Amino acid sequence: MNSKRNVFGNVTERTWIYRFFPRDRFFQLFEESQNALVRPTMWDDPFENAILDAAVRAKAGENGECGYHEVVYGQSWTLAYASDAMWQIYSPNKDAIRVRTTVGKLLQSIRAESEDWTDAACFIGRVKYLKKSELREFCKTVFSAGLSKKAVARSLLVKRKAHKHENEVRLIFFELTNTKHPGGVYKYGLDPLALIDQVMVDGRVSREEYLRVKAKIMRRTILKEQQVERSLLYQEPKNIDVKIP
Repeated sequence: MNSKRNVFGNVTERTWIYRFFPRDRFFQLFEESQNALVRPTMWDDPFENAILDAAVRAKAGENGECGYHEVVYGQSWTLAYASDAMWQIYSPNKDAIRVRTTVGKLLQSIRAESEDWTDAACFIGRVKYLKKSELREFCKTVFSAGLSKKAVARSLLVKRKAHKHENEVRLIFFELTNTKHPGGVYKYGLDPLALIDQVMVDGRVSREEYLRVKAKIMRRTILKEQQVERSLLYQEPKNIDVKIP
């Protein structure tokens, strides 16, 4: 696979990316050894699926549909390694686990499932955040070279500026075997230990809770002690001097 052709935006195979999992879903990932992607129709922001839903007008004047609704799946990751907004959104009960991998490892995990045709089916890229007027202009030009899988993948890598704090990277996959997946969820087998090189516990929990969760993670996932850390984002500041003249 020529991965460079399948990676969009200012990221490389070595770029670290992160994803937040509820604890039960995190342990499920290791127990089932499966990763799950969902159809864009299941994403929350209605603007994210606007291009796939829009009518397509050809140069000759004919109207039609995009035609990829049933076969495209995606998964969101982030470049934000220290973000209060991300912890607040994805760990409202302070019980999420943040995992770290690289763009290259994530691509390789899905390539192992579909090695014969991954080059034509799998893409990953950094999301661009645009104004509404810029989104409308983007819609007019994204298929200027034709309605290809690559162009559809690019169409799913734009969002409104209101979501800029997410600093998102998306994995986009096209199901080419005509298989219908229940609930719009595509699952593929992977080795979590080969994918994940670090996990992080919410820094807002007590040290006692962190140590308890860390021991449970090490016991149930066989991750090494140095791979399980606690976020330092909420660590109390030290050695701050306030001077009054």
